[in-house]
Amino acid sequence: MKNYNLLENLIFNKPFRLNKDEKERILLEIFKDQLGTNRLNANIGAMYDKLGFDIKYFNRLEDIPYIPVNMFKKFDLYTCDKEEIVRILNSSATTTGSASKIYIDKKTSIRQSQALIATLRDFLGNKRRPLLIIDSEDVNKSSSILTARGAAIRGISNFSNKTVYAMDKVGEELKLNIERIKKFQEEFGEEDVLVYGFTYIIWSRFVRELRENNIKLNIPNVKIVHSGGWKKLNCQKVSKEEFSKTLGELFNTKESNVLDFYGMVEQLGVVFIDCECGYKHVPDFAEIIIRDLATLEEVNIGEIGLIQIMSTLSSSYPAQAILTEDIGTLIGIDDCKCGRKGKYFKFKSRVEKAEIRGCGDTFAEGEKKNG
Repeated sequence: MKNYNLLENLIFNKPFRLNKDEKERILLEIFKDQLGTNRLNANIGAMYDKLGFDIKYFNRLEDIPYIPVNMFKKFDLYTCDKEEIVRILNSSATTTGSASKIYIDKKTSIRQSQALIATLRDFLGNKRRPLLIIDSEDVNKSSSILTARGAAIRGISNFSNKTVYAMDKVGEELKLNIERIKKFQEEFGEEDVLVYGFTYIIWSRFVRELRENNIKLNIPNVKIVHSGGWKKLNCQKVSKEEFSKTLGELFNTKESNVLDFYGMVEQLGVVFIDCECGYKHVPDFAEIIIRDLATLEEVNIGEIGLIQIMSTLSSSYPAQAILTEDIGTLIGIDDCKCGRKGKYFKFKSRVEKAEIRGCGDTFAEGEKKNG
């Protein structure tokens, strides 16, 4: 790859230092280098031909043909030699029984891990600390096939010097291990600690069972990072504010220590975490374009649309332009009071009637069927 050093600089420098125009210039160079490889996949090559897309002559990020996220359910979209694939990432099987398949080679795996660590470090600092995972150890078992939940846990575990799982898998059910949680509090309650879990699992199991048992924890120096499952909570009229307030009360910590991040298995390594102003920022090695729901043109500041995520991290599948089924609002560019440069936005919702694909949402659907 011709622009190897350019990409490495993006990953290893501070992840929110470039303004929009400077970042776009660099990303265009990297993407022009990467997009030729995409043609090795017959489906992508056919799409480029049909759209008349010429890699040599595009000059705007929004001109790169985007791939609707559900195409990863229907086609094998790898762009490397098959023998170079070291892992397949699966989104959770959905109500239709189909899951996205993301093919990862060694270079992509390393870059995604490095990029995730860089982003998390910007919000969490460098310090390793005890980590309580609101899930079972089973979700993180070694395998060539990995779910989004397992991938997220592996990413956050880079900041851990001691990992404890708060739940056990009993049959197909997740059961809270209250004694293990109490022991974690006794041992680490006065230290700086991390808690991670999928949003719906935290609310439906962890919060519910602690409330039922009239248990409150005392871990004031905690950072609680969560992702996934907002659609189901929105259906239950659980707002982000109520979620953060409830977690803050249960852990005896400030609401600002509850951090929501938005990400997807199709763009592993790229995560969007709430800053202190309540907005999600785009790291320098990625970009978003929010597209109008009717015209699919890029929206203006203050408008809502479908979120398209662009990533430089992959050499094994087409990560350069993926159109999600998620709706967001473009809040601003380069001028957030938190000091981070580039675009910043708010996640709003899934598209109405879109197939539920998030791991937390799928968990919720399975629970509904079992109930």
